[in-house]
This record gives sequence, C-alpha cells and structure tokens, in this order.
Amino acid sequence: MSKENIKIIQSVLKKQGYYDLAIRFENSYYEDYQIDNWNGGIGEVNIFVNPHHFLELINLGTDTQNILLKVFNGLPHDYYEIRSIIFSINTNVNIENFGNNLYIFVDEAGDMDFSIKGSQYYMFNFLIKNRPFNLHEYIANYRYSLLERNLNPSNDRLDIERFHACEDNKYIKEELFNIISTFDENLVKTYSYILDKRKVTPDKRQEKDKFYIENLSFAIKKLLDELKINKDFIIITDRLPIEKNKRNQVGALKKGIKEYLKRKCLNLRYDIFHHSSASSANLQIVDYISWAIFRKYEHNDSNYYNKIEKYLIKIDEVTERRTVIHYEK
Repeated sequence: MSKENIKIIQSVLKKQGYYDLAIRFENSYYEDYQIDNWNGGIGEVNIFVNPHHFLELINLGTDTQNILLKVFNGLPHDYYEIRSIIFSINTNVNIENFGNNLYIFVDEAGDMDFSIKGSQYYMFNFLIKNRPFNLHEYIANYRYSLLERNLNPSNDRLDIERFHACEDNKYIKEELFNIISTFDENLVKTYSYILDKRKVTPDKRQEKDKFYIENLSFAIKKLLDELKINKDFIIITDRLPIEKNKRNQVGALKKGIKEYLKRKCLNLRYDIFHHSSASSANLQIVDYISWAIFRKYEHNDSNYYNKIEKYLIKIDEVTERRTVIHYEK
C-alpha cells in the first residue's frame, strides 16, 4: 500500500507545481509508526528513497517538510496526527558504477529546403550530460502510464513508442517540459548552433549530405571548444537524415573530430553512434529541447524555450553577422 500511496503523493505534489520533489520520490516506499501516545497517538513516517536523492531530501526546508506533512496527513493512517518525516536510503535500488565519460546527444531542427517554402532556420542542438542519467526511469514510467490509459475504453487510444515534440499532444508536451525543467543546472547543459538559411551561400547548399555533415562537424568542434573538452566522450545522434553517401558522411564526421583532437594535442577517446530516438530517453529529451529552441527562432514563441533556457551554455548564431540574403523567405 505504501508504494501506491507514494504515487498519490507524487500526483498531489505535481498538481501543486512541486515537480522536482515529486520526481525524487520515484521508486520510493515508506513505513509509519507511533512515536507518542498523546491523544490517540502521534505518528512518524520514514521514507526510503533513491540513494541519488537522499542528501537533497534530508536537507529539505521547513516549508517543504510542512507541505509533505499535510499530504501524508491527508492519507488514511492510524494516528491522531503525523508530525515528523525522516528519510532513509532505499538499499533495494541497484546502483551502477559510472565512468567519467561525457555524453553528447544531438538533434537537428528545420529543413534543408532552401526556398520560400522551407524553414528560415536550420539548427543543431546538443544535450551534454554525465552518467547517471537521472529521471530516465521516471520518463519511462510516464510513457507506460500513458499506454495503460488504453485499457480504459473511454479514453482515446495513445500508442506512445517514444516522445516526440512535433507529434505529442499539448498535455504530454506540458508534462515532459515540466520534467525536463527539474534537471540540475550543474549537471545538464545544452548548446545550440543556428543557421539562417537565407544567408547560406549557394555553393554550400547544393549537396544536402555535405551541407549536413559539414555543419554538424563544425558545430561539434565549436561545442568541444566551448566545453574545453578534457575527458573521453561519446556522441549519439538520431538516425542520419540523409541516406545518400551515409558511410562517407560518418567517415567525414569521425575524421573531422580526429583532426580536431590532434590539432588541440588532446589524447582523448571518442566514438559516434547513430541511434533511433525510440531507443534513447536522452535523444527524446534533446528533441524536446531542440523543438523549444526552434519554436523561439522560427515562430517567435518563447513559451517552452523559457523552461529550458537555463541549461544553455551558448547559442551560436553562426550566420548572424552575414549581411547578404541569397533568397527571400
């Protein structure tokens, strides 16, 4: 029953805007017991939480603790009142050993149609993280909850294989952005490389595969400069959007990074993978971040951008200083 009640508590907290607190109770359970006989019994709750969140939770402020007490007192219990909450480490959680490698996830936004019908901007957006990848289990559980809604015949059917900002409805988008907005700013960073396509010279846009790889390669090098890279790293992109010369594209990308590291005298290991976004929560997260940034630039809509702006280390508008417009939008 304790685990079911934790779900109720998480729901109440989210409704009141305490997303970061609700998420930290994922896979928790609690025990309650009497600590005083006064007026029929005073209770205490011991919540067993993920080790990653333990130190944060034991340092909760008085106001936040009082909110939790109100919620626990709203649940059925056998005491006159629950007056205290303590936290312990849930030792049943499997803790992995993590290396010091950096992960860089990439998503592009916009199209490669250089005409008035195409988007004005084309961009690469990057999500930079170290393991452990916090909140992944919470995001996965949210997807399963959406699938379970289909068991109720009165609900509209949702087949959610992955989260994708362009396809998800506004309620799912709101929930995902609320989750993303709870990331620790010290552990999650983003970087954006933006082209105004009207300012791209004709010779640079004749072959889409070259346009894609040359700009992705340049964007990665600028990001590595920005990070002052000093540790091994893994880059994961969604499936390459251009099928033509795919092997050559990948080879050119790896060669460009190898030459960059050699030029900088950096003895670092790296690798690049091209995965389906359905296989990676991080690719789905960077898709959402990319969508928010694209909405700001392409449609002057900052609503969702405001939720992720705090993670940006830099926006590189690489065509900003160019004055020549090669076609009208």
